[in-house]
Amino acid sequence: MIAIGKFDTHPAVRFISRWDVATQEQLTFNDPVHGALAVPADFYSDLASIRILREVCRWSSIGALVGWAFAWGWLAPALLILAITTLALYGLLAGYGMRAAILHDWLYTTGVLSRADCDAVFYRALTSGDGTARWRAAIFWMGVRLGGSTSYTKTPTSSGFFTSGEK
Repeated sequence: MIAIGKFDTHPAVRFISRWDVATQEQLTFNDPVHGALAVPADFYSDLASIRILREVCRWSSIGALVGWAFAWGWLAPALLILAITTLALYGLLAGYGMRAAILHDWLYTTGVLSRADCDAVFYRALTSGDGTARWRAAIFWMGVRLGGSTSYTKTPTSSGFFTSGEK
């Protein structure tokens, strides 16, 4: 029996690409609210989708350099501040919560819980399951609340419902 608020194992994954992994065995989290949530083997995940922070840092840095070269006034320093802020956020978050991110991707993909419940499970999996600091888990949680709506699947894939365009 898995302790409440804990994962059953360390993640057994294989990297498909630089950003994508596939689980090699089932990964189970015993959530205190929803019970055992099991991610099946061979589930594909992009882990925590924070590479957008790195891209914002990259392009705002380039913009700041171009801005200073062409004397854009206040825009160049603003882009530099944006670049430094996103780089700091990326540095604070990179490498944390792999199991929680895989679970969250699976919950979003299957639609078995509401989006708010998926995000709450993600926060609990980060703090109690992966041992991530609460302040860092809060940043992750804010990120999925702000940017996760386009990734959430409202139709469960295993219940016989059709997604748009299917018959």
